[in-house]
Amino acid sequence: MIDRPDDIDRSGLFHALGPAYDTPGHLAALLGDDARAAPDGYTHLWSTSLRHEGKAWPSTAATALGVLDLLDDPTLGREDPTLPDAMLAYLCAVGVAADLGERAATIRTRVED
Repeated sequence: MIDRPDDIDRSGLFHALGPAYDTPGHLAALLGDDARAAPDGYTHLWSTSLRHEGKAWPSTAATALGVLDLLDDPTLGREDPTLPDAMLAYLCAVGVAADLGERAATIRTRVED
């Protein structure tokens, strides 16, 4: 089972604008009927949870889990049927940002230590 965005401890997580406490609200906006809030929620994903150079912030993994959870919600894309595909594109970008390449084994060893 995937953690719901509200179940994630965000106390130490931050994104481009600071502490990531606002991210659950932005994710929830993607499911709502507010025509202004949904685009803001989508913009939040790309502009604050991924770095401009395609790298991750400390909050990126938790945000990606929340996006993954949204894909199971039948209300996602009710007003915009392209939204589920856009969420998949976001998850793809997160996967690229998280690719550690040849350094993966070294980084994992350092983290374990």
